[in-house]
Amino acid sequence: MRKQIFVVLLILCSVCMANPAAAQSTTDELKNTSRWQQTDDDLKRIVEIKGRVEFTDDYTEVRDVTPGGYVKIEEKREGTSRRYEVRHQLQGSLTRSYFVNGQAQTIDKVAREWIAKMILQAVRQGGLDAERRVQTILRQRGTAGVLEEIDQIQSDYARRIYFEALIKFGNLDGAALQSVLRKAAAQISSDYEQAQLLIGIAPSLANKPAAMTEFFAAVATVKSDYEHSRVLKTVLEKNPQSRDLLVHVATSTKGLKSDYEKAGVLKQVAARYLDDSALRDLFFQTINTIQSDYEHRGVLTALIKNKDLSAEVLNYMLNSAATISSDYEKATFLLEVSNTYTGDARLKEAFLKVVETIKSDYERGRVLSALLKNKQIG
Repeated sequence: MRKQIFVVLLILCSVCMANPAAAQSTTDELKNTSRWQQTDDDLKRIVEIKGRVEFTDDYTEVRDVTPGGYVKIEEKREGTSRRYEVRHQLQGSLTRSYFVNGQAQTIDKVAREWIAKMILQAVRQGGLDAERRVQTILRQRGTAGVLEEIDQIQSDYARRIYFEALIKFGNLDGAALQSVLRKAAAQISSDYEQAQLLIGIAPSLANKPAAMTEFFAAVATVKSDYEHSRVLKTVLEKNPQSRDLLVHVATSTKGLKSDYEKAGVLKQVAARYLDDSALRDLFFQTINTIQSDYEHRGVLTALIKNKDLSAEVLNYMLNSAATISSDYEKATFLLEVSNTYTGDARLKEAFLKVVETIKSDYERGRVLSALLKNKQIG
């Protein structure tokens, strides 16, 4: 099998075993070193690497380390300590040392089994060389084999890497992708890692329409509004914006609690919803779930940038503006519409209807003066 050299900083990225709260990792890029430590009641494991390491194809041993580099693997369990070191001396030779309770020991069968177990844990939990491992498992055991491997991973980072590799190399049809998305949503608890996975899948979503419902069901499990909106924005950027997709996006956007994030998604896609009456209804329903008057007005303002809007769309916008509580935000929007559509008499009734909802004499006067000046009333 082709020789691989890996930067083992990856091992420490998100390694979590039985108790994620007791796992710690540090990296020092200047010294090119990484250290991972995991502790439990009667267990302590440490993996420390300097430089780059090459493993054997079955991940049971360290094949090589860059000159001056080393790999140290330690475990303390139930009063017994074990340590394995592989060092590449500057002269070019590779040395291997194995210790039990601080005493040098021969690397016998028991030692090799322990070393293999520790390396596999580091590789599996760190997501190291996931693409090659997933391809090997696919050849040997198929998709089910990869999912069984993921079941043994506790790190959300590594789970995400394995799911990505499975989707990339598994040649999954729509039904299989649905199943994988469902499993990923159930197994990945980190909003960031879940979002990263979904963002990676997003560009291929148009080619797997059968998986769209399951994809957005997975998006709904992302609790962070920031990460949720990141996924939605990527979906919009990377896919032809079909009617079905836009319905899913608007519905998913409704689930955002943050007015800022909700408005951000709506501003990005506003123009796409204006030509279809059903989509238009859904879009304005979503706008009207924004509690912040500032963000509400911001989305409506984004719509005005689309020139030559129909009277129907303009009336939708003005009706939405009427629900804004802030007289200042409401008046500001009416001024923006008035200045953009100077002389447009179609809006007279709609304008006056919204003006009636302004309680502030000052703000109402501001708007009426602009309407007169722009010949929308008079």
